[in-house]
Amino acid sequence: MKNNHLIIKKYLEEHSLVESNIISFNEFIDHRMQELVDEISETMNNEEFEISLGKIKIEKPKVIEADGSSSLVLPYEARLRNLTYSAPVSLEITIKKGDQVDSDVVEIGKIPIMVKSKVCNTYGMTQDQLVESYNDPLDAGGYFIVNGNERVMTMAEDLAENQPFIEENSKGNLNLRLFSLKGTYRIPITISESKEGLLDLSFSRFKDLPVVVVLKALGLTKESDIAKYIGKETDSVIVNLYEFVNLATKEDAMMFLAEKTGLQGTKKEILDRVKQRIDSYLLPHIGQKKEDRMNKAITICKLIKQFLIAKENPELRTDKDHYSNKRVRLSGDLLANLFKVNLGILIRDIQYSIQKSSKRKKFFSLKVIAKSTLFSHRIESAIATGSWTGERTGVTQNMDKTNYLAMISQLQRVASMLPSDQENFPARTLHPTHYGRFCPIETPEGTEIGLRKNLAILSKISTRVELDQEKFMKDLESIGMEREGFEGSDVFFNGRFIGNVKDKNDFVKKIKEKRRTAQLPIQMSVRNDPRFDYVLISTEPGRVLRPLIIVDNGNPRLKNEHKLQIESGEMKWRDLLNTGIIEYLDAAEEENALVSLYEEELTQNHTHLEIDSMDMLGVVTSLVPYGNHDQSSRLNRGSKTQKQSLGLYAANYLCRLDTDVSILQYPQRPLVRSFVYDTLNTYPAGQNLVVAVMTYEGYNMEDALVLNKGSVQRGVGRSFYFRPYSAIEMNYAGGLKDEIAIPEKDASGYKTEASYKYLEGDGIVYPEAEIGEGEVMIGKMSPPKFLSEQREISVKTKKESSVTMRQEEKGVVDGVFITEDSEGNKIIQVRTRDQRIPELGDKFATSHGQKGVVGMIVPQEDVPFTSRGVRPDVIFNPHGLPSRMTVGYLLELLAGKVGSLKGETIDGTCFSGTGKKELEENLKDLGFRFDGKETMYNGVTGKRMTVKIFVGNLYYQKLKYMVGNKMHGRASGKVALLTRQPIEGRSRGGALRLGEMEQEALVAHGASLLLKERYDSDKVVLPICTKCGSIGIDDNISNKLSCPMCGSEDVEPVEMSYAFKLLLEELQGLHIHTSFGLKNKYE
Repeated sequence: MKNNHLIIKKYLEEHSLVESNIISFNEFIDHRMQELVDEISETMNNEEFEISLGKIKIEKPKVIEADGSSSLVLPYEARLRNLTYSAPVSLEITIKKGDQVDSDVVEIGKIPIMVKSKVCNTYGMTQDQLVESYNDPLDAGGYFIVNGNERVMTMAEDLAENQPFIEENSKGNLNLRLFSLKGTYRIPITISESKEGLLDLSFSRFKDLPVVVVLKALGLTKESDIAKYIGKETDSVIVNLYEFVNLATKEDAMMFLAEKTGLQGTKKEILDRVKQRIDSYLLPHIGQKKEDRMNKAITICKLIKQFLIAKENPELRTDKDHYSNKRVRLSGDLLANLFKVNLGILIRDIQYSIQKSSKRKKFFSLKVIAKSTLFSHRIESAIATGSWTGERTGVTQNMDKTNYLAMISQLQRVASMLPSDQENFPARTLHPTHYGRFCPIETPEGTEIGLRKNLAILSKISTRVELDQEKFMKDLESIGMEREGFEGSDVFFNGRFIGNVKDKNDFVKKIKEKRRTAQLPIQMSVRNDPRFDYVLISTEPGRVLRPLIIVDNGNPRLKNEHKLQIESGEMKWRDLLNTGIIEYLDAAEEENALVSLYEEELTQNHTHLEIDSMDMLGVVTSLVPYGNHDQSSRLNRGSKTQKQSLGLYAANYLCRLDTDVSILQYPQRPLVRSFVYDTLNTYPAGQNLVVAVMTYEGYNMEDALVLNKGSVQRGVGRSFYFRPYSAIEMNYAGGLKDEIAIPEKDASGYKTEASYKYLEGDGIVYPEAEIGEGEVMIGKMSPPKFLSEQREISVKTKKESSVTMRQEEKGVVDGVFITEDSEGNKIIQVRTRDQRIPELGDKFATSHGQKGVVGMIVPQEDVPFTSRGVRPDVIFNPHGLPSRMTVGYLLELLAGKVGSLKGETIDGTCFSGTGKKELEENLKDLGFRFDGKETMYNGVTGKRMTVKIFVGNLYYQKLKYMVGNKMHGRASGKVALLTRQPIEGRSRGGALRLGEMEQEALVAHGASLLLKERYDSDKVVLPICTKCGSIGIDDNISNKLSCPMCGSEDVEPVEMSYAFKLLLEELQGLHIHTSFGLKNKYE
């Protein structure tokens, strides 16, 4: 059976991996923004004047220059010039005041735009156009650019709204909870049972209202109707109905509620307020109008029914970790929250301004009032910092630009809202419903384990569906649903009760057929729940869907002729969905499905067939060759390793300035690779090396690697490390400005003349200059910081503030960019590159989680060689294999050998790669030993080794952790201001700490005087009185030492640490007197 993975290949060719986020953003731009404007427009209190908001329009991303001209901006320009890639938003505002009507289209601010979305300027460009506009054609988009910085909005998972959760609270009482969501606000609703056996309902700020009273207030006044809608005759229902039998009308019930909640006022006021609260805060997702009250009442009855069923059956409790009870928030949902809050603030601001101007009887112009830069700033800063409304932090992150995979993986990530410092064991464990939706392997180790997940390769997140509700209801009625019925199973649509159906199995089957023939939305899900006897229909956004092949009577609908059509390109993925061959299921509907993994195992009972045996893995893990032969914890590290390996991170790296990035000089594509590698079209990040599994003189103990010096000289693992440096020529108040030039000699802080030797006349370094540490790359002088200095001194001294190469680094100037930011300040950016050749301590790894550091680089002539004269590039220690059980490593080694000898790539896809037997036969045919072992000779003595050595080819990756970025030490240097002790940290030019344990070790070795020398970096001499031990006074004028406490002049100088002197002074500040007992140090 040849598995050629056609369908996944087709899917990956047509779909970007980050499309859910982009679709969600487009949805926000197209529909959500207008809806939010309408929502705010409706809820405004129009007292003195009427404000109504009309159409909202968003333009293409623009930049407004300092001189007022504006032009379209492309992502590359935003990155280089530190701009925000944002588009202006205009809103139509109409104000009616008496008879004066003022209507205008006002630009209310700018909103950051997601790269590659509909409004992005690169949308719809061909590959050549993208290349011409300095874009990487493989860039998937899905991120924002704020102040030249790329920010990713990670998806967040949350409990589902509009659906009931039945669980026991801490006291062991049963609760039914539901989060009702309308637009952007969520209101929790709880049904519980009091001690007396009465059912209580709590919502918003109202606690424990009797359910029956609420139902009566909503207009369901007849006891018989209530019982009929609940449809379950239990003692509990009867008790509840009898308790409030004397409340006959809606008004009685409302007055009862008013009494319970403590409302005051006349009867009419009270009734109005109760009505308003019930309409606004009780189940708002069903509706907030008068007409919706009956519907709410019936839905509450149905919730009571579920509560009573669960009460009788203790097994019916909601599993919070079941993915049908979770929703994933995409960029559109998160932005909608932000937009709503900030638009609300802006409108209130406008209202306030109009009130002010109308009080002063002044004429107002809309253009002036609505010109709010606050709106843009708030949205921009939320995306730039990740601090969202509702006190959430970390919503956006900086983009991880180590390599292409790291970027894709970050855009596929889903973060949980749960705090990572608590145990939450069930939330972290892999749940059966994660299969095919989330990668079971890829998750961080440490506190976040299991809370951050990555989407599986085929999974998709549902976005909003446009559905004509009335037509849909009629469709449902035509297949057996009764809107007004009481008999049979209940039908819910997005958390709203819509009717009953007698034969629910038939009903569900008909809906599915309608969906498969594309009469209903593809993303709709139907769940037939026998436990609670209801049918759930859902089109909500945020459900994680996965595609499956439909099976009828044991025969899959995907036939061989379809496969041929797919191969020839006649059929696309879209066609497979529309013709009902493949369908998307969410976790709720999958409960009704029986899925087979292989076609051979299909029986009459199966409803679906898995598309591919490896579709449960995420993108990164699916690239590991023979990953199914590895131990899971190693595979987890292997996935992490792949995101840290150096390669080409973007094709347009020459016109980008990124912090902390490297480029491998000779990246290669792997010889043994998963089919996903070719279809994804990623940039390579690693090299194929010849590996021998043997020990070498003890230099590869504990995961170290021995490298062949000849290979290193031929270019193995060479990379460039890039670092940006920048300076801005700021304009200050009072006509002062920075000056970019070679600093004048009288500027304060002038360095030696030699450090300016690479600057050209304009004060900027020339490209390809080799710079050492501390040498100047951009010469800059700033005006004095404080203007007061200037008035006293007639000479205008300038301050030297040049940009220099960082400590302990060197580099070659790779490129110089001179641009201007949106304020019109000149920006100079310099990118340096540093060639990094593998050295002792650099980290290398394979995709199987076998990571190690270079332990020795052996001259080529000393490396052992095979009988054919092949010398390995890497010598790997065999002890790293048995305990770790990474069999995939050995298989890849074998396959790589076959591939390099045959001159072709080998399929190593998980679960379906070329098998061991085939590889062994291939090796035999090529004239090698079948097991991959070879006779080797000692490189130093030339003796033949008595054992056979396993030699093959493997894809090794150089990781971003290089010794060159970590090595660090110094003599004297910067000290902290307060304690005068040396500062710490390599980046700040700090020192190495000689701590407590080091000091004890030195004392134990009898070298305590060495400590005296080490610890006097902040030595200070303090006069101390010998009589009373107080701190003395050193009077410089009369040149006299005296004690302020006892007046004695017997004062001795004592050496101590400045930090200790600081402590004494702080104690004195607290009015604590310190006295010392002095001993003679010569005794």
